[in-house]
Amino acid sequence: RDFSLAATLFEDRIDSGDWFDASSAEQTLSTLIDLASERERKPLFLLGVPGSGKTRMLHALKDRLAPERIVVHLEEPFFDPDAFLKKLLEAVGERSEEGDTARMKALATERYGACEHLIMIDEAQILSEPSLEFLRILSDTKAFRILLAMHRDEGEEILARPHFRSRSHRVIEIGGLRKDEAHRYIRNRLSQNDLEDVAELFTPKVTAKIHRYSEGNFRMTKRMVQVMSELMHYAVQNGMVRYQKPDGCITQMAAIELGLLDA
Repeated sequence: RDFSLAATLFEDRIDSGDWFDASSAEQTLSTLIDLASERERKPLFLLGVPGSGKTRMLHALKDRLAPERIVVHLEEPFFDPDAFLKKLLEAVGERSEEGDTARMKALATERYGACEHLIMIDEAQILSEPSLEFLRILSDTKAFRILLAMHRDEGEEILARPHFRSRSHRVIEIGGLRKDEAHRYIRNRLSQNDLEDVAELFTPKVTAKIHRYSEGNFRMTKRMVQVMSELMHYAVQNGMVRYQKPDGCITQMAAIELGLLDA
C-alpha cells in the first residue's frame, strides 16, 4: 500500500483534479455563474471560513466563464490603485499610462462597461481602507463586475462598513462537506489515482471520525487524510504493524497533530 503517494494526493494545493462536486460547492458555483450574468453589475462577496475552498471556487468559476468573457483573477489583493488599473487595462489589450490615474480609470470604465467580464480578488479581507474605497468608487460606475473572496468573519465586518452597507450587493457563502460527501471525496480521490487498496481502508466509520474532527472543512479534511497517510507510511517503513491502518488511534493522532484535539 502506497501511503506516501496517498499523502501527496491530499496536500493543500489547487489543481484541476481537485474539484469535488459537493452539494455546497456546486450550489455556490451555480449561484456565482448566475450572478455573474445578471444585467445589473452589483458587487459580489464570496465568504467562507478559512479552508472552505474560496480560492478553489474562484479557479472553477474562471474555468467555467472563460473564454466567453474576460475574467481577471487577482490571487492577492492590490494596494496600489494604479497597479490595479494597469492589470485591468492589460487584460483588455490596452496600454496603461503610468501616473495618470484619472485617465486610466476613465479608459478602464469605458472598456469594461462595454464588455462582459468578471474581476475576482482573492483574500480581499486584507484590502486597505483606501483600496476598499477605490473599489466602491469603481462599483458605483456600474461598469465593473467585481467579486471579492473573503474570510467570513472579516468579510461580515467589512460589509457592515459604509463602503458597501448602504449599496446594493450580493453575498454568497460556501458551506462545508456533509459526512457522506467527505467519505465519497476521500475514496474517490484515492481510487482515481490507482490506490483502491488504500481507499478500501477508509470505511464509513473512519471517514465519519475524520468529518467530526474537521467539522466538514474541505482543507482540514484533506490535511487529516494527509497526516494519517504520513503516519501509516512511517509505520510501514518501521515495521509498526499496529499503526498501518486508519483506525481510531491513527485518526486521533492526526487530529492531535493538527491541533483539532487536545493531547
